[in-house]
Amino acid sequence: MKNKSIYGGIGSVSAGTMRKEDLIPSFLWEANRLRLTKDERKAVRKIQSRANRADSDDAYWQDEVSDFDLEELFDILNAHSLPYFSFGAHEGDGADCGWWLSSCFAEEFDGLKVSDTAEVPRGYTGEVLHVSDHGNMTLYAYSRGRGREVWGVV
Repeated sequence: MKNKSIYGGIGSVSAGTMRKEDLIPSFLWEANRLRLTKDERKAVRKIQSRANRADSDDAYWQDEVSDFDLEELFDILNAHSLPYFSFGAHEGDGADCGWWLSSCFAEEFDGLKVSDTAEVPRGYTGEVLHVSDHGNMTLYAYSRGRGREVWGVV
């Protein structure tokens, strides 16, 4: 349990398909890597059990139960998104599912934006977005002047 992450990664989890037979196993694998709540673990176990019993031409994959399972997995994975990220289909490719930076990130971010972390005021507490001259972004969480990296996008 202690090696599991609270948050999912950044980027694609499943690409090139929207078939439930492909998405559900990929999403289950990803969910099992996360530190889930008790209710989330229970839901994942139930979905895993149904998916394991189903073969490739099983009625489960055509049934609405698998639709509900897929929707629940989307919700669980989205609940484990990094700040300013969400889990879903990529805006430019609906068959590429994963964690993506919000398209409204620039409007949503209300913390301190700097081009050099030396610009962070001494004793600062809050979010700091470092944007390099190349456009790379790193989000830091600062507490009393000490920062820790939350995520970085190159």
